[in-house]
Amino acid sequence: MTDFRKQIQEDLDDYKEKYPNVRHIIKDEWAFNFWVLDNLFSVDEDIIEEYIVDYDDKGIDCYVWHEDLHDLYLIQNKFFSDSSNLTNSYIQNDFLTRAVGALEKGTYNRSKALQDIFTKYSAEEDFSIHFQLYVTNNTSKSQSIVDGIASFNEKYASKRYDAKIYSLNEIHDLYYKEPFTDKKSFKHTIQTINKGTILNVDNEAYKLTLALDAKYVLTPVTVIHKMCKNAEHQNYPLFDENIREYLGSNGNINKKIVATLKDPNDRKNFFFYNNGITMIVRDMSSETMNGTMRIFDVFDPQIVNGCQTVSTIYETLSSLPEATLEREFTNTYVMIKILKIPANNDSLKILYKNIVTFNNSQNSINEKTFTAVQDVFRHVQSEFEWRGFLVCIKQSDKNSFSIKYKTATVLLDKNSDDIKRFGLIGYSKTKNFFIELEKLLQVILAFVSTPQDAIQNKAKLLIDQSQQNQRVINFIKNTESTSKDLFNLFLLFVRAEQEKTNSLEGKIPNPLYLIYCFSHFECNDDASKISTLLDSKVKVDNIMKEYTLILKLYYKKWVKKNVGREYNDMIKSAIDLQLLVECKSDANDLMSIE
Repeated sequence: MTDFRKQIQEDLDDYKEKYPNVRHIIKDEWAFNFWVLDNLFSVDEDIIEEYIVDYDDKGIDCYVWHEDLHDLYLIQNKFFSDSSNLTNSYIQNDFLTRAVGALEKGTYNRSKALQDIFTKYSAEEDFSIHFQLYVTNNTSKSQSIVDGIASFNEKYASKRYDAKIYSLNEIHDLYYKEPFTDKKSFKHTIQTINKGTILNVDNEAYKLTLALDAKYVLTPVTVIHKMCKNAEHQNYPLFDENIREYLGSNGNINKKIVATLKDPNDRKNFFFYNNGITMIVRDMSSETMNGTMRIFDVFDPQIVNGCQTVSTIYETLSSLPEATLEREFTNTYVMIKILKIPANNDSLKILYKNIVTFNNSQNSINEKTFTAVQDVFRHVQSEFEWRGFLVCIKQSDKNSFSIKYKTATVLLDKNSDDIKRFGLIGYSKTKNFFIELEKLLQVILAFVSTPQDAIQNKAKLLIDQSQQNQRVINFIKNTESTSKDLFNLFLLFVRAEQEKTNSLEGKIPNPLYLIYCFSHFECNDDASKISTLLDSKVKVDNIMKEYTLILKLYYKKWVKKNVGREYNDMIKSAIDLQLLVECKSDANDLMSIE
């Protein structure tokens, strides 16, 4: 697993080529901050720099603010070798105390924006601070450090503060988010306080037509925590059959789950607040008594509904001292519906599939389109691969494509004409053809909405049912435009990116601005015109020349009009359409003189 440092280093080296104008990007220790915000938090590259305060940090290397959820992430990163270690003093002082102490006093002067966020929102009921430390080795988390973090989480739960350290292995998992593929057997013991809290569904009595054993069990949340812990240790895929991935503990629903579990007075009401868990198992044992507890074993369980509940229980309880869990959560229960469907029973396969689908389509978050949405992205991936470009839906796709295309020859056979038409350079290795899915969706959003929407809301593009998610999916599924149109639109973006990188200041043209201008002025917001407008090198070059000049004039006039504000302020501000039209007219006049 330590080889994952090679992947990180490769990414950092790519940054040096791709973002030569970013200050400090040449220094790996600083660039790792950029890497964390880019890969783990999906912050747009154009604004990442302003969220990094390293070198003048006072206990914070970078931060992320999720305004919708009132979640503030205070992040420290250690680009360590295997021989480097953390100390308890560093954890308790620099990591957990120093920076937040200054924020609480209103004296944090390393980032006015960060202090302003804390000052404005810290009194909100659901405001939370997440202290996160990313360390690129697997030797730094000593037991005393782990215990210290657990004690901190327990002590400050009422203030909605929590801390976590991610080692290299855990960073690897966050980066790839790879699904388990190894089908292993797994057994876990379910328990409850007495037989009165287990409902055994009698198929004959209820006149159910299928021979499907079912139990409803009120079980302590610690049982779920142990099940997740054991499954992780044994590399068993608990959620293989759940069509919905875990959204993390920072969603609105999950945040309430966390708050309830951490509140010593409210956690006893957890059962009443929660819809429970649905589990399909291959088999169940008979019930037996073990002291005051009634127990039975389940074999090869699959969580088909309640993935958020299960994962959040595990994440929350894992952040607290393990020795106190049984005592602190003795009266905290969750309901499990357990359905036995033997893997070799062909007559129940359709039922199995329907249970998985229906249990994930009736949640408070509409899941009906989840699978279809994934199919949309896979379709785009397939279409782009046919044209010689590789859309990475998962970060692990990079590895898969690298194995599939050991050299770029096959890809170049497919796309050499397109590369020439768009005047692209540097396409000689397989990795040059990788396209991050979120980046592709940003380009779509800039076309159908605004560049500000694409920059500021990048992280929302893959949140099911978000406005941004729906807009890009509607574009992809629009019958008026084709995959070829999307492909050509993205290559225009790539050309603009290269022009920006090679410009004197590395700022103009902003690629997402150029896509917006192309949509608004050339296509009249009609995607079906894209390919016709970009079907020759002459047309592409003319568009690049005209809109590079327009955006250069726009930046110059915008800064003059907005005294004291600069490029980063401009790209986060609403388009001044009147000013943009004025700049287009001026650019046309200048070009006509030429």
